[in-house]
Amino acid sequence: MKRAISLVATLATLTTATAAHAAEHTILILPDAYFPQITYLTAGDTVHFENASGGSHNIVAKNDSWELGPIPNDGQVTITVPAGMQTTFYAKDLQDENGNFLVEGRMSFSPAPLD
Repeated sequence: MKRAISLVATLATLTTATAAHAAEHTILILPDAYFPQITYLTAGDTVHFENASGGSHNIVAKNDSWELGPIPNDGQVTITVPAGMQTTFYAKDLQDENGNFLVEGRMSFSPAPLD
């Protein structure tokens, strides 16, 4: 019994330590941009996409591995970022006549640059 309690206490400590390191980020969806353009994060962080574009919005990853939307105007979608996730994303519905995406956002697992 003592061993089981010790194991539960250890797991609780590890879970709390992991959760304490996760950060929350917000990316605003604007009519023709994402703000910030690059979000620096680590695996396990939470990202809130908030739509302030004035209309419905769809987001697609560069390699089509994930997609969000439609996100209604003033709506929000929250994701938890796993390790290795494709970090470049586009406004799916905003493309030029050649199919090139016009609005790009990025998340980066690299450390944020210092000013």
